[in-house]
Amino acid sequence: PIGRALLGERSHAQFLLPALGPAGADAPVTGGPAPRPVRVAAAPIVAPNGAILGAVAVLTDVTRLQAAAERERLLAELNSERTLLRAVLDQMPAAVFIVEAPSGRVLALNDAVAQVWGEPRPHTDAVSHYSEEWVGYHADGRRIASDEWPVARAAVAGQTVTDWVGEIERPDGARVTIEVSAAPVRDAAGRIVAAVAVAADVTARAQAAREREQLLDALAVERVRLAYVFQQAPTFLAVVRGPTHVFELVNPAYERLVGRNELVGRSVLEALPEVRDQGFIEILDRVLATGEPFVGRELPISLARTPGAPPEPRFVDFVYLPLIEADGTRSGIIAHGSDVTEQVQARLEVERLLAESERARLDAEAARADAQSANAAKAQFLAVMSHELRTPLNAIGGYVELIELGIRGPVTPQQREDLARIQRSQRHLLGLINGVLNYSRVEAGAVHYELGDVPLDAVLATCETLIAPQARAKQIALQVLDRDERLVVRADSEKLQQIIVNLLSNAVKFTPAGGRVTVTCARGARAGDEPGVVVQVTDTGRGIGMVEIKRVFEPFVQVDTRLTRTEEGMGLGLAISRDLARGMGGDLTAESTLGAGSTFTLTLPAG
Repeated sequence: PIGRALLGERSHAQFLLPALGPAGADAPVTGGPAPRPVRVAAAPIVAPNGAILGAVAVLTDVTRLQAAAERERLLAELNSERTLLRAVLDQMPAAVFIVEAPSGRVLALNDAVAQVWGEPRPHTDAVSHYSEEWVGYHADGRRIASDEWPVARAAVAGQTVTDWVGEIERPDGARVTIEVSAAPVRDAAGRIVAAVAVAADVTARAQAAREREQLLDALAVERVRLAYVFQQAPTFLAVVRGPTHVFELVNPAYERLVGRNELVGRSVLEALPEVRDQGFIEILDRVLATGEPFVGRELPISLARTPGAPPEPRFVDFVYLPLIEADGTRSGIIAHGSDVTEQVQARLEVERLLAESERARLDAEAARADAQSANAAKAQFLAVMSHELRTPLNAIGGYVELIELGIRGPVTPQQREDLARIQRSQRHLLGLINGVLNYSRVEAGAVHYELGDVPLDAVLATCETLIAPQARAKQIALQVLDRDERLVVRADSEKLQQIIVNLLSNAVKFTPAGGRVTVTCARGARAGDEPGVVVQVTDTGRGIGMVEIKRVFEPFVQVDTRLTRTEEGMGLGLAISRDLARGMGGDLTAESTLGAGSTFTLTLPAG
């Protein structure tokens, strides 16, 4: 080419001659000449007349120049690759580290590191910003201990680690969960020159996983509970699939209700043929067709609860609900309810007893009305009879007095004794008849009370005067103690005197000779803490037993029922006295000790 340039061309040219030998004597000769790049410049030598006289060639060794150009080209390519790598790293959503091995110095990292670690990315790529012992991201002098980064240590050591999960603490104190994968980078000779680590913030995913585990654990617990409740629940539960109503699920309570097992897989009519004509199949069909729930209360049903036995009546409360699939279709029925046979039977029994009780009440009211009518008739009869008996007795008394006065002729001493006996008997009978008449009036509510303020001391003095002869005749000491002229009671004076005379008369009657009867009176309180006056009559008689004391105020009751008793009376005095006391707003009670005496207490409102 040089010759052609010299001989045929009239311009200069440059050529690289790679095969020329060494330029000096110092070049090695063994192995032949080494290729060297040169630059050649040549031009013809032209005479004045234009004739080419010769040529001039200049050869320059350009080895160093070519090496510099190659370096520039490689640097350009490296910068281009760095730019591309930076663009790729910055666009990756995960945090990426490229570290040098074995020093662990950071060669590159992306912006996602700041998002994961919560720290700013350095503005310089200078490795001097990082610690020589770095195995994790380091900024502003804060270094994460290498013990926290087994993944980085493993990658630098030549191991590949995937999906390692751990926790880091951010500068704000928050702890986040990260997932890291790392792998070593080897050169052509297989040496580890770097390591690449990819990290992602999986806190939300880890939290979701933990919550999912918690939900799964809770779901497992609830499943166990549900299974227990399903097995142990006293209410029955069954699921049947339509349209043939095949049992898919039943619990023990349902099996106890129908009295048989092995229902799953069988239709309702096949398993329970006795319900065919009881309307339950029609209800199942309607709920499945319309989707409307059905609620039944105390519905009667006949079930053969023992194989081969006739159906027996039962009562059930139940709900039929449509079983709806995810796509909205109705595929079956959920039956839930309770066997309320015992409750219904108990209620029916209570209703029966209430009906019987009502009938008994009506019968009792009728009997009470009859008794009241009979009692009124009895009271009327006693009043009439008392009146009719008193008339002849008064006549007998009058004629005895006429004979005793000698109006009918002289009377012998023996006749006078007989007349005296007749008078005593007449007065006794008259007293008995007056007692019956008074009781009949009190019982019939025909007693009229003239209530007013009555001085108690005056009434007691009158009663003492009336009873004193009887007490002297039996040699009984009669005393009125603690007399207080200021005591005033709200009562009917005549009825009050009748009560006290009766109490004193009974006390003298039932106290043996030489005994003592005392009367005391004082202020006291009645029921409801209302002010009152208490009068007590105490004797030293034979007393009343515990059984008799409960009946002492009943009419026609005698403490001594022997035929040989010495005390006279019909047992009406205390009954009349208590009714009179209650009619005046007070009461009459008794206490007694057998063999030691009795105390009767009269309580009346204070005046």
